[in-house]
Amino acid sequence: MRILNWNIEWMNDWFVGNGEVAFRTILQRTGITDVDALCRRVASVIDDLDPDVLTIQEGPSDIEEMKLFADKYLVDEEEMPRFAIFGGLDGGAQKIYILVKINGALQDATLAIDELTQGLADPFQTDIDGSLELVDYKFTRIPVIVAGKRANGKDVRIISLHSKSKFVQNGPALWRNPATRNEYIRPAIRNRRRISAEAFRLRAYLDLVVKNSPELDVIVTGDFNDGPCVDYFEQRYLTHNVTDILLGSTFYPKLLFQHVVLGSIPAERAFTAIFDDFIDNIQDRRLLLDHIIVSPHLADTVEGDLAHEQFAAAPAQNASGRQKFPSDHRPVYADV
Repeated sequence: MRILNWNIEWMNDWFVGNGEVAFRTILQRTGITDVDALCRRVASVIDDLDPDVLTIQEGPSDIEEMKLFADKYLVDEEEMPRFAIFGGLDGGAQKIYILVKINGALQDATLAIDELTQGLADPFQTDIDGSLELVDYKFTRIPVIVAGKRANGKDVRIISLHSKSKFVQNGPALWRNPATRNEYIRPAIRNRRRISAEAFRLRAYLDLVVKNSPELDVIVTGDFNDGPCVDYFEQRYLTHNVTDILLGSTFYPKLLFQHVVLGSIPAERAFTAIFDDFIDNIQDRRLLLDHIIVSPHLADTVEGDLAHEQFAAAPAQNASGRQKFPSDHRPVYADV
């Protein structure tokens, strides 16, 4: 069974919106001048990787729009849809989706609706701004969770997360001016505390899932908006490394999840996005923001990689800028 995770940049922009389920022709935000060609580039990456399960972040706000994309571009040789679509629960213009191949390796797929999973939608108390006051907080985007069976009959649960963004409006300008730097730092730390809160809440869920069903195959995918390294804020302002939280505590080794990419690929391949880092003043910094982690007993039966070659094979011809790429994130995949 192959699981492919991909943050496909601002898919919501592809569509007209306001109740009209139709594609735009151009995208002003990113300078894309041919949306159909962009959709075909995205689909070509997915086709090359041929996943049984495709988890998507930054999906459109309307599940009918996601269906429109899948029904037009992700079809078989007879022009029939290849995927069943789950998700689009919340998240405004950036929703999470899980697409499951029809008659693929994941069988009897359905949205998980057990009491423990439904509880993820409930508010939980946390201090998100350092005021020492606990307030009710909810996920920015509730994780989408699909349950099913593998071909060998084993139960499997696939969870996709897109945590709160670290983005701060006018961040570079605020940071570079000593007089306004704290105007950046305060919301930046607040955003990171929100990401940490979401990670701790999901990790508590994972602990219970594994404790209750030790043999259940659990796979967590997503854009965690954080990587494995310790950044400026984690070192100086004592915020958390989100991936470490989700992997679990070393005090409970039987509950530790395994990262499917780190440690198994060369360091130079370990990135999914390239952004300028104005904090450390590094242009084109390579960041590993997108991840797949698996429950303990899957660690020896899974291999993963980043789809750099498939991503690079789908450029627009004679294009420049953003149009050269199918997204601003590379996909990550795992074979179980």
